[in-house]
Amino acid sequence: MIDIQKISALDIPDVHPVYGGVRGRTMSSRHQNHGWPAIIEAGIKTIIDLRDGDSSDRLPFICSQKGIEYFHYPVDIAAGCVESMIDLMPQFCEFIDKGDFYISCAMGLHRTDIALCTYWVFYAADKGIEPPQIVGYRQGQGHNTDKIMRVLNAIYARMTEKNGVEPMLFEMFKSRKRVIIEQSKPVKE
Repeated sequence: MIDIQKISALDIPDVHPVYGGVRGRTMSSRHQNHGWPAIIEAGIKTIIDLRDGDSSDRLPFICSQKGIEYFHYPVDIAAGCVESMIDLMPQFCEFIDKGDFYISCAMGLHRTDIALCTYWVFYAADKGIEPPQIVGYRQGQGHNTDKIMRVLNAIYARMTEKNGVEPMLFEMFKSRKRVIIEQSKPVKE
């Protein structure tokens, strides 16, 4: 079990606990170098990188040096990314289920929301797991869930085409998407 307090005490932007791990800004940035000792001491076992592309192998190299597993799960609406998301989804869900992960995109906000919503809609909701907290696509911050919905729709359509059967009843899919939209609304006091 990771020490959330140790990670939260770092000045890494947008760090939030999620599903037995944490989400936040990418650890590939030189500005986050100071955080690696605390990440390791806190018990992070896997870094999940959601960026579609990186001009370097910096993050996998750092993970290898630090003895942390690296998993690349590229998130985007592009057809190649949607296909990769589907193909890698079983491994991705396994990493989330194990906990002790640090999941991030460049800022730890938008692609991270998309990936966690994908996990919940296509896997975790069936297991009674709560939906993720939306952090980047918050309506109160001037954002909406349109991009999350486009990616979810693309995955649903491609899974249906690829497998010849819908991954779940369409009404259930719509219901889960409504839950995500609700999660993005400001909390009423």
